[in-house]
Amino acid sequence: MFTLVVLVAAPIAYMSMFGGFQAYDDEGYMLVTLRDYLAGHPLLTPYLALYGPFFYELVGGFFKLLGIIPTNDSGRLFSIVVWLASSVVAGLATYRLTWNLAVGVVGQLVTFSLLAVLAQEPMTTYGLISLLLAGLVLVATYRLEKPRATAVLVGAIVGALCMLKINVGAFAGLAVVMAWAGSLTPVWRRFVLPAIAGVITLAPFTLTSALLGRGWVLELALFVSLSTASVAIAYVAPEPRSEPPSSTGWLLLGGLGLVAASLGIALAGGSRPVDVWNDLVVRAVRFPQLFTLPVNINPLADAWAVVSVAVAVATFGPLRHARVPASAAGAARIASGLYMLLSILLLPSWIFLLGLPLAWIAIRPPGADAAGSYCRILLAALAVIGSLQIYPVAGSQLALAALVMVPLGAVILTDGIAQLLSSPAPAAPWRRLAAWATPFAFAVTVTILILSGYLTEGRFESGSPSGLAGAESVRMPAQQGAQLRELVGGIERDCSAFITYPGMNSLYVWTGQEPATPLRYGVWWLVPDVNDEQLIVQQLEGRPRLCVVKNQTLIDFWAQGRAVPPSPLVAFIDQNFVEKRSYGDYALLVRRT
Repeated sequence: MFTLVVLVAAPIAYMSMFGGFQAYDDEGYMLVTLRDYLAGHPLLTPYLALYGPFFYELVGGFFKLLGIIPTNDSGRLFSIVVWLASSVVAGLATYRLTWNLAVGVVGQLVTFSLLAVLAQEPMTTYGLISLLLAGLVLVATYRLEKPRATAVLVGAIVGALCMLKINVGAFAGLAVVMAWAGSLTPVWRRFVLPAIAGVITLAPFTLTSALLGRGWVLELALFVSLSTASVAIAYVAPEPRSEPPSSTGWLLLGGLGLVAASLGIALAGGSRPVDVWNDLVVRAVRFPQLFTLPVNINPLADAWAVVSVAVAVATFGPLRHARVPASAAGAARIASGLYMLLSILLLPSWIFLLGLPLAWIAIRPPGADAAGSYCRILLAALAVIGSLQIYPVAGSQLALAALVMVPLGAVILTDGIAQLLSSPAPAAPWRRLAAWATPFAFAVTVTILILSGYLTEGRFESGSPSGLAGAESVRMPAQQGAQLRELVGGIERDCSAFITYPGMNSLYVWTGQEPATPLRYGVWWLVPDVNDEQLIVQQLEGRPRLCVVKNQTLIDFWAQGRAVPPSPLVAFIDQNFVEKRSYGDYALLVRRT
């Protein structure tokens, strides 16, 4: 069944992945830096900055093993494979959590639709992060069967996420620590578990402290903190249940082993310890000061999170003996699970976040437990604390933030169905709800897949082949393609080397030229290093037929109303180059005569 879904979804994935080109060109950054790594440049340097070493070591090794040259075409094919694999892994994880094949396929379909965002930014780390997050959930389902092997793999996945993007790895690590604390002996658990719960609840404010003065940041931190608090209450307040051994040593072995191996490869390739610190920690801390893309959560969402905390306290606090009727509780679970699954498909991007305050419902099952306590707390904690991926940039990260909510919603849905069916003599409406909840979710997701396929095919057919080297299979609007081909032709006629301002690195793939500077990332001009840039300017001053490709529209997008900070390289461009010709938003600048 999962294979059949892949066969149906693959053509949609292909048309979506090859159906356009985004001007901000995060794709080009990943392609050029991957080429740099394969050419022998050290990791965690100006050549390969912003992301951790694991992506380049794994993906670069794959490309080198198969003899593939990183281009727009090959990179997008690789991204399709990762996209489909992530969907399958998420579907398998959902199936093992619920032991319901239809719900498992729903999980696969919802994940596939969710990760369509990968087509907007091919080859970025988001695909591999999605695969690892789905893999973390799948591996956790084997906790009762193979505790040691599971611990090693869970630790290794967290380590890999840290070596991809330190913030995502930290969120996954906090969720794993929460689940680990529940597996300690009663003596240790009594003290450690509440302490970990407190740390996770306060983590949103710690992470966003630099920008808490901005309204949307404060609302987001408060919303996630309240949602985390309800999860902590549901897990810590009741009497602890027996858990498998914590396997602490095996967990550390997997995590530290992966981190040590990844950093060891980077250091052996020429990276320095100071590069590791600057790239993985310093740049990550500074990035919110450079660029933000807000998620405008309605203040009513915080009120909704307060209500959820109150219900969690009433359910597991001193008043927990005032029980809710099983039929009503089951119906509430079904409604919550359906909202989590379907809001990802049907509602505006941030609305799915309103499901986070409901995550605590998955912690305590109403009856027989197919998922296991370890999986349940890991799922709930990872979904809630992992939503902070949308800070400070709520773009494609919204999809990553929603990924774990798919199996979480599936678990809550099947809990509700089981609770309704097991309640004594349920009324006819409740029986119908239990019987039709899964078919309804299945029908909606299949319908969305069909509609998505038709819309994707329409966009794909309306585009024209780009005609660009390395991107022959990429289709785009005819005008955009013509402008880019003319720009490439102008570069080939007038330039022996060129700089892109801001970073638009696919141009190096299309022209076959090497970048003139080691500055690859799009916002290099927002984070000037005066000493490094002065050295770069000295090297460029005598470079014959040097050009600059400038896109003022993109500069304004990245700057968000701020002035471009003074720097030697920007001054060199402004003082020594003049526009020769424009191609839409692109301007080709040549040296003043």
